Amino acid sequence: MSQPVDVVVIGGGIIGCSTAYYLAKEGLSVHLVERDKIAQGTTRAAGGMLGAHSEYLNDTFYSFAQESQVLYSEFQRDAGVDFGYTAGGIVQFACSEEERIALSRWKNAVHLSAEQVRERIPHVAPPAFGAYLFEEDVHVHPEKACLAFCAAAKSLGATVSEQATVDEITLLNGGYQIRITSSVINAKHLVIASGAASAKLVSGLQMTAVKGQCMQLNAVGMQLPYTLFHKGCYVIPRPGGTLVIGATMEYGHTDLQITDAGNLALSAIAERFIPGLSRLPVMNRWAGLRPKTVDDLPYIGRIPGNENMYMAAGHFRNGILLAPATACLIRDLIIGNEMNTERIKAFDPKRGIFHEANNRTERQSV
Repeated sequence: MSQPVDVVVIGGGIIGCSTAYYLAKEGLSVHLVERDKIAQGTTRAAGGMLGAHSEYLNDTFYSFAQESQVLYSEFQRDAGVDFGYTAGGIVQFACSEEERIALSRWKNAVHLSAEQVRERIPHVAPPAFGAYLFEEDVHVHPEKACLAFCAAAKSLGATVSEQATVDEITLLNGGYQIRITSSVINAKHLVIASGAASAKLVSGLQMTAVKGQCMQLNAVGMQLPYTLFHKGCYVIPRPGGTLVIGATMEYGHTDLQITDAGNLALSAIAERFIPGLSRLPVMNRWAGLRPKTVDDLPYIGRIPGNENMYMAAGHFRNGILLAPATACLIRDLIIGNEMNTERIKAFDPKRGIFHEANNRTERQSV
């Protein structure tokens, strides 16, 4: 049996690793448990956009996402490692007058006419209604960012167990005993950050998985200074001259197979932004599963009926974007810091635990 710790975090994606980091930074002893390898699940399949505006759901979500963007900037400065933090911003296309009006509400956005888009990004086929540039919506390399959080947590004393399956969780003296593949860990607090698999650890939790396929193209010689975005689809430039194209939305599929239909959809997305883009050499194709909650907002907070047990999962399209802010919210809950009550209410996991008839909160209108 290992030494007792303050917190066990289950899940080695970017949510779990960032949570381990911010907890260890507070001086808590942390043991992170991952059933596979760090950053190899949903995190690895993500695009990496920090799109607070492109992923807007409501004002509570937006302020949370903005805070997360700032935390990434601070972590990038403090970590001293390259995890693909890339400036430039996101250019959101406006393909109709209605979309242009909707985007124009953002005071921190720069409107670009179709001609201005063409001048800044020569390869792009701009829509007639132009686009809006959100300079603070940068991006990171998901896998590298996750590994950076993990390394930073370990440097602060956190223990990491990979390829360790959680076999049993039992109450023990006001805390928890977690039996994993090769040992037993005792902890005062338990954080479940296992993505869609979190539903297996919390009775009654409603969580579904939505498949998404992406591809990476060799675009050496093509200068793309911004991420391009429209209605959930994107082209993300990565260092080294490659572009990530994504992503499909496939409900009811829980496999990770690459399909012909997915490839056709991704080619169509590429052509929508840059004519001829789909003819570039394909370097990689992959699929991932996004964990979806009952209202598309994540489950972050205490699990009802379980003292000192917390949920940090269900981020759907926004796991990379919200990771550090999620981690800090869990940290604040554990150590008793003052918190934003609107966020606590909006992200409360009880929304998705259906033990009783009327315990779900309604999603805030957008």
